[in-house]
Amino acid sequence: MSKVIKRIVNIVVDILVVLILMVSILVVMLSLTSKSSGVPNIFGIAPLSVQTASMEDTINPGDLIFCTVSEEDEEYQEGDIVTFPIEINGEKVLNTHRIVEVVKDENIAYYRTQGDNKETNPEPDEEFQTTFSIVAKYTGTKIPGLGNVLSFIRTQLGFFLCILLPMIIFFIYEAVRVIMNLMAYSKEKAFEEAQTAVNNSELTEEQKKKAIEEYLASLGQQNGNAENEPEVQTPADGNNTNAES
Repeated sequence: MSKVIKRIVNIVVDILVVLILMVSILVVMLSLTSKSSGVPNIFGIAPLSVQTASMEDTINPGDLIFCTVSEEDEEYQEGDIVTFPIEINGEKVLNTHRIVEVVKDENIAYYRTQGDNKETNPEPDEEFQTTFSIVAKYTGTKIPGLGNVLSFIRTQLGFFLCILLPMIIFFIYEAVRVIMNLMAYSKEKAFEEAQTAVNNSELTEEQKKKAIEEYLASLGQQNGNAENEPEVQTPADGNNTNAES
């Protein structure tokens, strides 16, 4: 493999490592903020994965939607798409529906919600939502299909396959590359020391050249690959002599 190809491979690997680290940090931040605020968010922006068809065709299953985290005193209008927790089969999940009615009672606003897909949601939701139950508001920005990817990465299997396993492989690769570089550096330093010792010895130029060649052979570098062989320099009459392949 040429030096150019090696350099390209190293650059690609470094980029992949940085991307995986960024994704892993993102997943960890989403998990931590989800425990504290009730909705995963980064600097107040909550990326949420939609898994049902209740909001078609506004939001489709698998879409990744971006919402703003709600404030305690925030007010909503009819037509806003909001996210709030519901319980399904004993499990607490986030649900995203549109506000279809606002009812105010003694300065308290109650919001009736309903999914845009009237086939799956022919009637409004039974429970009203309040400012305290709504955790996020849809910004209108979505990425089709990316929600499924984020949902899978946040599972234990997905985090292992997409984050941990590639990081382990890349770290092993980097460790091997560092070891090889250290070995190459050690050989180069040893060669320089040997060359210095030979040049300072009282030998003829032919003897010095032969001693360097024997040293290279002892390092296993007499393999016909002149590209990896360091240049032998002997100060004879101001001329330089190169080691033969």
